[in-house]
Amino acid sequence: MWTLKKKKQITSLGIDIGSKAIKIVELVKEKDRINLQNYGEIKLSAAKKESFHYFDKKSLLPYSKNVSLAIKAVLEESQIETKEAVLSLPDFSTFFASFVLPPMTAKELPDAVNFEAKKHIPIPFNDVVLDWELIGEKVNEKEGENKIIVMAIYKNLISEYKKIAEDCGLVLVSLEAEVMGLKRSIVGDDKDTICLVEAGYQSTTISIIDQGFLLLSVSFDVAGKDYTYSISEALNVALDEAEKKKMILGFACKDKKVVEAMDPIFNIILDKIKQVISESEIKNPKVKKIILVGGLANMPGLTERLKASLGELEVKRGDAFSDIFYPGELKPLIPQISSTFSIALGEALKRFKK
Repeated sequence: MWTLKKKKQITSLGIDIGSKAIKIVELVKEKDRINLQNYGEIKLSAAKKESFHYFDKKSLLPYSKNVSLAIKAVLEESQIETKEAVLSLPDFSTFFASFVLPPMTAKELPDAVNFEAKKHIPIPFNDVVLDWELIGEKVNEKEGENKIIVMAIYKNLISEYKKIAEDCGLVLVSLEAEVMGLKRSIVGDDKDTICLVEAGYQSTTISIIDQGFLLLSVSFDVAGKDYTYSISEALNVALDEAEKKKMILGFACKDKKVVEAMDPIFNIILDKIKQVISESEIKNPKVKKIILVGGLANMPGLTERLKASLGELEVKRGDAFSDIFYPGELKPLIPQISSTFSIALGEALKRFKK
């Protein structure tokens, strides 16, 4: 926890509800400057193999009471007073699809999106709420095509998040998929074609962003937990010890058994990154860089390993706090928390940026 000096300003709260931790960021805007006012986190131990501590493993719905208690604990400990909050929806509970529509007016577009989305989303429409974005600056009304990305979110998931906000005494300003918050905090005004890799504990999400627009996003359940389990089994050690070896030593570990245990997991994720990039480049511009975020981005040697495996592509860790002002005493911590608080920061930025 970190408590910073309070000021009577218009503030914004971003909350990232993950499967292993809940993170909260409070921002304040002063004229043209956005300041970090506060942040807090509550983690769950990696010492248990059951990973969905905040979510039901079958339904993927959050345990509302547990989540509410955790959020209230962070708000109280961090002395956060802001009530207006944006909450992130986990990518493993959000379905993405993209398609192209012919020229039409802006008035015609919403109905056309709803009609076309039924062909691409394998979920009963009565069970979901659709959110969508136009990929591009304006609607092509007379010529060209309209590229659309659609997000389908289960109605019962939205209901649970509303309940969580109410239980915590928060005003729910918005709900959005994690990748949208990441895009806001990590990509910002960068117009390059970027492969954004969010490597968490429970899942990995690979997203392609071009000119600031999300083109596609793919989530799969090979992630940080699998490195931990593999090390635990290879060395016959407890999960908490395996987690420490992963995050303290990582691919820089001198024990070959640790590296060899992680190699198969790394190769699965690497192959998926290559596949998503390859599929995107069939119809979209060539990817110019890969940005790595999420808790796993802090694992020693991972960024360098990706660089060596991806040839000419630039690979770097995301810097969510590059445009955020924060107290000087936090500077040594920023590289570490930038990867893990990037979603919560992106949600808090929603009130100040698109």
